[in-house]
Amino acid sequence: MTYPQPKPIPAWQVWLWPILLVALGIGLWLLPWRDAVPELRLWVEAQGAPAWLAFVAIYVLVVILPLPAAAMSVVGGLVFGWWGFPLSMLGSILGAVPPYWIGRIWLHGPVRRRLGGPRVNAADRALAQRPFVFVTLLRLTPILPFTLQNWLLGLTSVGFWPYVWATLLGLAPGTLGMVWIGELGGLAAARAAPETLAIASAGLILFGGVILWLGRMATEELRRAGLHIGRVR
Repeated sequence: MTYPQPKPIPAWQVWLWPILLVALGIGLWLLPWRDAVPELRLWVEAQGAPAWLAFVAIYVLVVILPLPAAAMSVVGGLVFGWWGFPLSMLGSILGAVPPYWIGRIWLHGPVRRRLGGPRVNAADRALAQRPFVFVTLLRLTPILPFTLQNWLLGLTSVGFWPYVWATLLGLAPGTLGMVWIGELGGLAAARAAPETLAIASAGLILFGGVILWLGRMATEELRRAGLHIGRVR
C-alpha cells in the first residue's frame, strides 16, 4: 500500500519564528522600561541562587504548559546575561521530562491502540533504530513546537537517556540564539558602546543564519528518513 506524499511546508512557516524573534530583539531596545533593566540585573545578582531557582522553576512550568518557551530564553538573556543559557537549558530539560514520562506510562498504550497504523508504526521503528539522531534532528526543526514534541516523543519507543541527551544537543543552538537576543537587549539597555552592540548584532545575525540552516537540513533529513513532516518550499 502506498501513501500520499505530505504537502510541502510553505517557506513562510519556517521563517516566521526567526522574523518574530528578530522583531522581539529590536523591541527590547525600544521599550520605555529598558532603563529598569540594569537595575533588575543588579537586583537579581543580589538575590543570588533563589532568583536562579525561581527562573528555572518558571521555565519548567512554561515548557510543560503550551506556552512559548523561546520567550523565556530571551528573558533569561535579558535578566541573567549569558548565564541565561545554562539556566534556560536546565529549565528546558527539566520541563521536557514530565510530558515524556506521562506519555510513556499512561498514554502510550491507549493512544497507540487508537491511532496506530502502518505509517505510525514505521515512523516509530525508525526512531527506535536511531533514537539519538532522530530526536536531535527533531529538536533542530522549527516545524513542531517544543512542548508538542515532548508529549509526542513520550508515545514512541525512544528511551529516556537518548531522549535527554539528544534534547540537550538539539536545543542548544536555538536556546543560545534566544539568550543572545536577550543579552543584546541588555547591552542596549545598559547603553553599551556602539562597537560592542555592532559586534554582538553581527554575531547574532551570523549565528541566526546557522540556526536556520541547521533547521532546514534537519527537516530534510527527517523527511528522507521517512518521518513525513514535509518538504520546505
